[in-house]
Order: sequence, then structure tokens, then C-alpha cells
Amino acid sequence: MIQPATAVGPEGRAAVPASAVAAAPVAAAPVQDARSDARHDARSAEPHAGAGADTPVSDTIAQDARASFQSWKRIARWWAVGWHFGLAISVVLVAVEHKPVWLYGALAGMSLSYLLLQHRWLLDRGNPRAVYYHLAIVCTLCFAMVWADLSLIYMSSVVLSQFAPLAGFRARGIAILAAAAAVLTFPIAASDGFTSGDLVAWGLTAVGALLFNLFIGLFFGEMLNDHDRRGALIRELEATRAELERAHHEAGVREERERLAREIHDTLAQGFTSLLMLVQAAEATLDTDPATTRERLDLAARTARENLAEARALIGGDPTAGLPLDAALQRAAARIGEELGMATSVDIGGSARTLTATVQVVTLRVAQEALANVRKHARAASVTVWLTYGADRLTLAVEDDGVGMPEAPCGGFGMRSMRERVEQVGGELTITSAPGAGTRVEAEVPYE
Repeated sequence: MIQPATAVGPEGRAAVPASAVAAAPVAAAPVQDARSDARHDARSAEPHAGAGADTPVSDTIAQDARASFQSWKRIARWWAVGWHFGLAISVVLVAVEHKPVWLYGALAGMSLSYLLLQHRWLLDRGNPRAVYYHLAIVCTLCFAMVWADLSLIYMSSVVLSQFAPLAGFRARGIAILAAAAAVLTFPIAASDGFTSGDLVAWGLTAVGALLFNLFIGLFFGEMLNDHDRRGALIRELEATRAELERAHHEAGVREERERLAREIHDTLAQGFTSLLMLVQAAEATLDTDPATTRERLDLAARTARENLAEARALIGGDPTAGLPLDAALQRAAARIGEELGMATSVDIGGSARTLTATVQVVTLRVAQEALANVRKHARAASVTVWLTYGADRLTLAVEDDGVGMPEAPCGGFGMRSMRERVEQVGGELTITSAPGAGTRVEAEVPYE
């Protein structure tokens, strides 16, 4: 039975909390530990069409990360151009000075190693072992070239530039860079038999190449770290966005399930209850009063047809079964009057106006539930339905002269259904009752 003297207004509405995405700063990880896939980051940065999790903040961050990735691709291309420019100078020197032909092969090997290993790693940031393989190849080829012809010593500095990403490793990277500088410039010391002058030249050349490439490496490492941080942020946004989409989907499924439960309870379930009561009543008079039995069976058949029409309307997306609200209320009141043999009336007041489907459905379902409670609990002799068109809202009242509410009524699904329907449209539900004094259910539904 519905609860007595209970008011549910806008102040008691349960608002759905808005979801927010908070992206925490991501700590900069060492370059050798980065496993970000830049191509995945670029795809992740694309806004998801129709995703409820897309917020202006996340979209701005995604766009910024996408722009950063494009900028990084341009830097990687220019890095490749610089590398091959150094190789091109060596090719020219080898050709002009008629140096051994095998040097062309060494230079070609350096170019191929860069394109297949280093350049792909810069774009994909995949397996870092590819970088180590590249460095081992170019160092070996460079050392052989400089050892064979000291005039190509400048290639040592060019090759050292390939160690630039390692500078982001801090102490270990700097140590590797220093060792590479010493090895690649070692032919200077050995050119004249390790004289003091050669050793000094070796040391100065190695230190100069180290400092120059250390500066380049630190700058390059910061760019790599920034790229990795942005990639990590995008993945975090993607995970949060997917979680939000899943939560939105689950909430939608739950809301739809609750909506269907309310619709079935307020239409089909009530109709089945009426059918059961009519069949039981007909069974009670089957042997004693055939005429009354026939009337009740005819009413049961009509109720079944109406219930079937409501089921089809529910499936077809027309909850009012094509009837205007006034006619639907009159039909619902007439049905309960015929079933229970009580006096019913429907009073329409105010200036009628066009109502939205939502307002009609909420009002009709509240009336149906109130009348169902009259059937099940009130033991009333009469029931009256009032529908009043106000200035800014529609008022529905269902009042009976039955036994009223018990001292401690329990709110069932029907009670919750009425509350939820009225709350969802910003209306107010008031139920007034007392033992032996009947019950009045009043719903005020604002126009949309």
C-alpha cells in the first residue's frame, strides 16, 4: 500500500553525479624504460565519436598530444636528414680524394642501419635493443674508416650524435657516451705511435666531441622524455575514458531495466492482476449465477484485449496506446469501477493544453498505480480522479473513501515507481491518508 502523508519534492531529488576526468601528472621515466607506442598515442589522441567521456579538458589534452606527436615526427625526420648529410659529406670526400671503394660500403651500411633500426625506433619507440644494434654497427664501421683514413675523424662526432638518446640515461648514458668518444677518436693517439702530442690531441678531441654531443644528448633526451610523458598521459586518458564509457553503459542498462520494470508493473502486471481477480470472481458464481459469471468473463476478455493493446503500445514506443491523457484516465477509472463494482468519476479542470509524451506517461502511470492500490488495499465504495491544468504544471489527484493507511505502511515497488517517475521530471508527490479516512494521492508534474 502507498505510504501516508509523504511528500517528495524537488528538494529531495537524487541528482545523478556528473563524472569528471582528472589526469594526474605522469612522472618522467628514464628513456630506456619507456615503452610508449607513438602510433598508438596518435590513434588514442583521436576524439571518440559519441563517447560520453569526451570533455573539453580531455579533448584539449588529446589535441595537444597529437600536435606534439606530429612535431616529434618532424624532429625525427630532420634528425635523419642531419645524419645523412654527414654521410653525404663523407661520400663526396671519398670520391674526390679517390679513397678505397670499400668506404662506400661502410657509409651505405651506416645509412641502412639508421633507416632500419634507429629511425624506426625514434618513431615507434618500440624495442630499445634496436638502438644498441645500430650503435654497435655504426661504431664498428666508423672506427674502421677512421683507422684506415684519419682525415675522416669528423665521422666520430657524427656517429657520437647517434648516442644522443642515451644521454637521457643520466650517469650510465654519459659513461657510455664518454667511452664511445674515447674509442672512436682513439686512432688519433695511434697515428704516430702514441706520442705525447697525439695523446693530447686525442684527449682534446674526445673531450670536445663528448661535451658537444652531451649537450645535444641532454636536449634530445628531454624531448624524448616529454614525448613519453605525453604518451603515458594519453594512455591514462584512454583508460579513464574507457572506464567512464563502461560506467555510462552499465548505468544506461540499469536505467533501462528499471524503466521496463516500472512500465511492466504499471501496465501488464496490473492487467494480469485484474484478469486473475475477474476469473476468480467468475469461478465463484459459475454454478449459482451464470449471468453474472458471463458478465465477469466478458469483462475479463475485454481486460485481456486492453492489456494486449498496452503490451503492443509499450513495444511500439507509444505508452498511452494512442489515447489522449483524459481518455486514458477515464478508461482506467471505468475499468476499476467495473471490476470492483464501485462508483468512479473523472473530473477535468483548467484549460486543456498540449502535453508532451513524458508528462502524459508520468501522469497516467501514477494514476494507474494509485488505482491499482485502491483495487488491492482500499476496500473503497468510490474513487475520484481529478486532472487539473494549471498555469505551469499539471496536477493529478486520486482519492478514495476506503480504509486508509495502516499505522506503519510499507513502501513496495509501486510506491517507489511513483516516486521515481515524479522526481525524474522535477515534480512533487504528496500522499495523505489516515486509518478509516481514505487515501489521497496527488502528483504535480511541471510542463516541459
